[in-house]
Amino acid sequence: MTPGDAAVLARAGVVLPPAQPPVGTFVAVVETGGLLHVSGQAPLDPAGIPLRGRVGDEVDTGEARARARRTGLALLAAVASEPGRLSRVTRVVRLLGMVNAVSDFTEISEVLDGCSELFTGIFPGGHARTDVGLPALPSNITVEIEAVFAIAPKASDPQ
Repeated sequence: MTPGDAAVLARAGVVLPPAQPPVGTFVAVVETGGLLHVSGQAPLDPAGIPLRGRVGDEVDTGEARARARRTGLALLAAVASEPGRLSRVTRVVRLLGMVNAVSDFTEISEVLDGCSELFTGIFPGGHARTDVGLPALPSNITVEIEAVFAIAPKASDPQ
């Protein structure tokens, strides 16, 4: 992690979990055209274990919201897995949030605000977001969120 990356985290008062390796045949982050596309991430407990359970059954709205915030931290950890990349993020462009919920659960947006509020406290400007409730997510994780970030060029990149 570079001093710039550390400064971003210090200003936000957050500590990142370890970056999650992809579970499948894909990469966690793709940088192209001034954007970072970050694959869906899961909420992790302090030991790095994915948090599981369906909202409206084993998990209540408040806990699910906290897990969405943890998922935001996992997204940032994926970005920070390459030194110097986190400090180049200029804004959050878009989030796609998926919540593992019972069929009549309607507070999907409230859950995913846990991630959005984390990001708006770190990066300027708002972001677009799509919220989806699903009957299941991989390995029964509670929340999965993917993100698109705008990113400044590397200092070594030609302008």
